[in-house]
Amino acid sequence: MTQPSATEEELIQEFGNLYETYGLKRLEGLIVGLLLTQDEPVSLDDMVHLLDHSKGPISVAVRRLDDIGLIKKVNGPVNRRNYYKAHPDLFYNNFKFNMATVRKNREIAERFLERIEEEGAEGREETVENLKHMRLFYRHMEGFYQDFSKKWKQVKRQHLDGEPGAKDVPSVSEGAATVNE
Repeated sequence: MTQPSATEEELIQEFGNLYETYGLKRLEGLIVGLLLTQDEPVSLDDMVHLLDHSKGPISVAVRRLDDIGLIKKVNGPVNRRNYYKAHPDLFYNNFKFNMATVRKNREIAERFLERIEEEGAEGREETVENLKHMRLFYRHMEGFYQDFSKKWKQVKRQHLDGEPGAKDVPSVSEGAATVNE
């Protein structure tokens, strides 16, 4: 266990803030941020010490993060303790978690469109239009996510797994699309 530097501590706090904006628990973000700063696996007791939180909430957060594939349990120096590291596919697994939310939003739009049609849509035109807009948007997002997922697997294989002949991935400033367009 390494005490985070001031910059690493700021990174940990930013992850806490970021996860909170996505509707997750701030503590979950703090744990992910902490594990990204550590070279060795971290025990629950180490997390308690480094994050200055109680063991109970950390244990609950760790189980959830492990369940969704953002961190993983690994062997550590003391056999009777649980140790954790950031999952090697942390960012892709987070992406898949977000994809599940997109899918649920599309399913909500479809389910309520169907129910309104069964009940009769007269007098509910605005609701129907909003739900159609929602369905269209999330169908489009699903396509984006599927395309991105395929592309990421190629990029990861080429760049991170050391495939020969790999090209650099363009940054946003080199012409990649941005979310704000």
